[in-house]
Amino acid sequence: MLDKKIIIINLFPMLFCMQNALADQRITLGAKLLGAGWQGDNGAASSSFNSDEGGQVAFSASYAVDKFYTGISLQNGNYTFSGTAPDQFTSSSRIASSNVKIEHQELDLLAGYYFWKQVSLFVDFKGVSNTWSDNSYKQNFGGLGFGITGYTSLNKNWTGFGSAGFVGGDVKDSSKVKVGDGRSGGLEIAAIYRLTEVSTINMGLKLRNYKFEYLDNSTQDYSINALFVGYNHGFSF
Repeated sequence: MLDKKIIIINLFPMLFCMQNALADQRITLGAKLLGAGWQGDNGAASSSFNSDEGGQVAFSASYAVDKFYTGISLQNGNYTFSGTAPDQFTSSSRIASSNVKIEHQELDLLAGYYFWKQVSLFVDFKGVSNTWSDNSYKQNFGGLGFGITGYTSLNKNWTGFGSAGFVGGDVKDSSKVKVGDGRSGGLEIAAIYRLTEVSTINMGLKLRNYKFEYLDNSTQDYSINALFVGYNHGFSF
């Protein structure tokens, strides 16, 4: 149901440190394709679910100066369920869902700082929405998260990168009425290849887990895991 990158596991910090030597200030634009699966459990008997197909596209922009970086990421995609799907939770009841397509959207606003040469800490405000195609019901999750990133140079052109984080916040229905509390954690591992002094491609694995506790004392637990490939281009000034 609601999803949260949680944590923003993303490549803003790593791209910053790879390019920091080129200029005091830099803007980086990026795009990413993610092939993902959505699976979990609605917290009731025989209520497990698994998407048949799904994926997302993401666009990002970041700004870096000295050891500080900030950025924004927008992500959108659809997941198809031919059987049991994530339930909808409203302020009054749980609504079972099946044979449906769910549109998933994410917005991340990130700021971080390299306290050590190859390791940074960041805070992330994340907003997530899911919309069910059968009745247009929309559910939202949002909150403030934090995390850590690190990178290591593998050779002249390749860099390894890792990021982990956590986020907690409210779960709200389409009327912005709180229906529960949520928390999410994630891990991202990537390899970055430098094409030129200002452009890179990246590929890797993103793992996310989400747990929601609703006002009727029911729970929902699921994961959205993805393989991805992306491209980034920097502008220095």
